[in-house]
Amino acid sequence: MSDVSQGPGWWQASDGKWYSPDQVPGTAAAVAGPAANLPGPGGPAPSPAPWYGPPGAGSYGYPPAGVPYGYPPTSKNNGLAIASLVCSFFFWVYGVGAILAIVFGFIARSQIKQSNGTQQGGGMALAGIIIGFAGLVIGIVVVIVVAVVVHHCNQTGNCLNNTTY
Repeated sequence: MSDVSQGPGWWQASDGKWYSPDQVPGTAAAVAGPAANLPGPGGPAPSPAPWYGPPGAGSYGYPPAGVPYGYPPTSKNNGLAIASLVCSFFFWVYGVGAILAIVFGFIARSQIKQSNGTQQGGGMALAGIIIGFAGLVIGIVVVIVVAVVVHHCNQTGNCLNNTTY
């Protein structure tokens, strides 16, 4: 055992120390030294419990990476996704709500994709985009219908008078 590697075959254990190749975990010499191979009341020494050391002979490799303590990280709803959905219901306010819903929705979907699962709300953002586009279409259709009716009334002159003879 050493604080620095002494050459090829030496390996660093989880305690930060360097061990020689003959001290590979799981071998009888590494468990109790040379006396471990002597017959005794119970025979040779039992093999050690699984040990996390360097990958190689007799070890099981390093422990898996991950969050060892505490709760798993929680995911939150993206604020722009919520704003997109809310703004989409106000499409009738001169179309500003619909345009904001579309812009917020696309930005929110981009942020959610880049968050690697820490943010949610993709469905709300998509709903805001769809309702925003539908609101724009409805607004355009209403403006066209009103323009046609006004034009027709100006041409015939009988839109204000609904009396029949």
